[in-house]
This record gives sequence, structure tokens and C-alpha cells, in this order.
Amino acid sequence: MIIKKVLLSALFIVLIVASYWVYSEFSFSPLKQNDFQKLFKEYQGSFEKSYSEDFLGMRTKAELFELYRYSIKGGIIGNDFPKFTEWENKKVGKATIVGTWKNCPLDFQTMELYNFTLTSNNLGNVKCCSSFNKEILNPKNYYSFVHFNDLEQYFLLYCSDSQELYYIRRKGF
Repeated sequence: MIIKKVLLSALFIVLIVASYWVYSEFSFSPLKQNDFQKLFKEYQGSFEKSYSEDFLGMRTKAELFELYRYSIKGGIIGNDFPKFTEWENKKVGKATIVGTWKNCPLDFQTMELYNFTLTSNNLGNVKCCSSFNKEILNPKNYYSFVHFNDLEQYFLLYCSDSQELYYIRRKGF
């Protein structure tokens, strides 16, 4: 009888830990309220992560290559935004290239910087991104980026009509 209680208790603890792990993995969002305030002018709106895709199939919260899509309200594009001295807990230094919001489509220099990130996975075939390739060509939309080096890059695409933000993180690979 004691062994049965111990086994049931152990099973209960394993289920709680597994449930917490699954919840934390699926609710994880790399962007927080203060990040949106750095991205958008006078941002006081709301946001919700509507989809995420891990291109390597692992979920560890320190992903190497992933895409997030956010539905946002209150995002105002400013010509001198984003404004920050740190991005994803890393200081923005002199070697870091930060692109302020620009109208799509991408210019040649940005395409050269992000060629691998934007073409290594066919984003048009990803469930949440079927319109990504179309949106990146729409002159009503805006893009921005943070380029620390060839292995650590962050790309943002803001779709003004749908008020959606695509965020591609590449940290390695």
C-alpha cells in the first residue's frame, strides 16, 4: 500500500512538472511589452502572440532559428524607431547594425544581410506564414532588423493593414 502511494505521488509530480514544461514552452514569447515600446513610437497598445514556429524542431527557449507572429494594437511606425541600447539581453555595440523602420520591399543591402535567414526555409510553406513572401513585397508594410553578426540576427516585418508583426530570430546555425 505504501509503494502504491509513493508511485502515485511520483506520477502526480511528474505530471505536474510535464504540464508546467508544456505550458511554459507554448506560452513563451521573446518579445515583452517593453520591447514593443522600443519598436514603436509612443507604444501603449496591446499584443498577443498568434503563432510560433521552431525551424529546428526543438523547444528550449534559447532557440537557434524560429519565427513568431504577433497581433498588435497601437503600433505607430516612427522613422527613428526602433530605439534601444540592448536587444534580447545583448548590448548593441558599434559593430551592431540596427535598421530603422523602412518601407518594403527590402533594399539590396538588407537582402544581402538576411538572405540566408529569409530563404533557408521556404517561409511560404510554413503554416502561419503563407503570406509572408507577399507581405515583404507590399510597400504599405515596414521592416526593421538587428544584426549582431552573421550568426545572430533578428528580422521584423510589420504588416500595417493586418497589424501583425513577424519576428524572425536566428541565434546560431
